[in-house]
Amino acid sequence: MARGYKEREFREDLKKLYEELCTKQMVFLFTDSHVMEEGFLELINNMLTIGMVPALFDDDGKKAMCDKVRDEAKKKGMGETKDDL
Repeated sequence: MARGYKEREFREDLKKLYEELCTKQMVFLFTDSHVMEEGFLELINNMLTIGMVPALFDDDGKKAMCDKVRDEAKKKGMGETKDDL
């Protein structure tokens, strides 16, 4: 985080995080010192309560993410609907 880091940049970093989670396990560490804007807390709350950040990806981005995890979902016997993936 740097000076001038706003919600827009935070959302972009979250997109990168979710994209990397398709291929490897990661730890997301967010402390109170990282709260530079109140909107950050709303995004974190959404991640914790519903498991996603609304409107983070457009339809093409969602499709690309689904394509990345589809094979792994099949191996684990999970469904292949957009919601399952």
